[in-house]
Amino acid sequence: MVVAVVITNMLLATLFFYVAWRLWKLSRVIDRAAKAVLNADRVTYNVLNASPQAIARGELGTRNLRKRYQQVELQLLRLRQIVALLNRGRITWLGRSLMRRRPKREKGKRETQERENPK
Repeated sequence: MVVAVVITNMLLATLFFYVAWRLWKLSRVIDRAAKAVLNADRVTYNVLNASPQAIARGELGTRNLRKRYQQVELQLLRLRQIVALLNRGRITWLGRSLMRRRPKREKGKRETQERENPK
């Protein structure tokens, strides 16, 4: 009877030592995972801590860029209008100068030529 009790105690002790060893290994794994999560949290905090200021600076830069772009767009529109006006003036000037140089044709000759060379 004593031998059965001793063997049962030995088996239970061995079983509980095995369970304790597995729990100890599990606690080490959980400890490493917790350290990794804490490290990731620390790194993320360090990176994102300055982000509101950076975002505010970026918004200000974007606002200034949009304002400057609108000014440049308006200047470009004015420049296009000036170039179009100069081009129109050049065409008008060339047209008038060509008309002054070109001899006037008689209507009769033009009608005769058109009848002979129909298009």
